[in-house]
Amino acid sequence: MARGTVHGNYFNTGDPYSEWCRENNVYMIDVDACGICKNCKDPLYLAETCLDRGQTWKATTTTEALARLAGLPSFLVFYKVDKNRIVESLRVTQLTPTRSQETLVLPEGWFQILEFLQDQHNINCSKKVTQ
Repeated sequence: MARGTVHGNYFNTGDPYSEWCRENNVYMIDVDACGICKNCKDPLYLAETCLDRGQTWKATTTTEALARLAGLPSFLVFYKVDKNRIVESLRVTQLTPTRSQETLVLPEGWFQILEFLQDQHNINCSKKVTQ
């Protein structure tokens, strides 16, 4: 759940577990995204995501540490939506294994990156579907 207000997030719905943790000083984060293989369900990447309001920063320390421990790439993804909540653009920074500059991409471009991660995994996937 996003920091700031404990009782609401982007869409004004609380997360009771996050609220309970904060009220009891239990330290945790929610990992916003863990991309998985569509066949074997192994993790492909970790990401911190955030509705783009022009901000330039979001905490990624723990997500980066988890990605390094797991040997996965990780990303910071700020996304803009239209009035119908359809993603229209993304600002993406690769965090691990090496940090990149922030790049503005359209949804199709981000999809191509995610497909590439799946394709790279398919080389050694234990449940790869052959065509």
